[in-house]
Amino acid sequence: HAAYDFGPRRTQVWPAVHAEHLTVHALGETTADATEGTPAGIGINWERCRCDWSEPGRVTATVTDSNVYAHPGSSWQLTAAPAARGSRVEMVWERTFRRNPRGLIFGTLFRIVGRPIFGRYARQVIANLEQLGRQRSPATS
Repeated sequence: HAAYDFGPRRTQVWPAVHAEHLTVHALGETTADATEGTPAGIGINWERCRCDWSEPGRVTATVTDSNVYAHPGSSWQLTAAPAARGSRVEMVWERTFRRNPRGLIFGTLFRIVGRPIFGRYARQVIANLEQLGRQRSPATS
């Protein structure tokens, strides 16, 4: 649910999402069109995605516009399934970078240090979800 919650809690779950750089263009029952931006060095890296959560346990976001990621060719997908000790969550990022100065710089960084950075990011998202779960009172559960 956290992957398609575009309310105020989104910035608490996803560290890279900043409220001042989040625009929800359209929100349906199982789809959304949203732009999210992240301060990155000089300026903001932003992507506009079409998000789809019509398949249970899976959210797919396809980049439709961005100043750093190529489109078509960039997306992310999150799947979650019950497991013996909670849930099994998998996050997959497919990133192709634009051939502009920003895309070339971040594309190079992604190839060199992307795996540890995105791994750390995924662990932070899970930690944020766990923390928010502990903060919920029985009346709001």
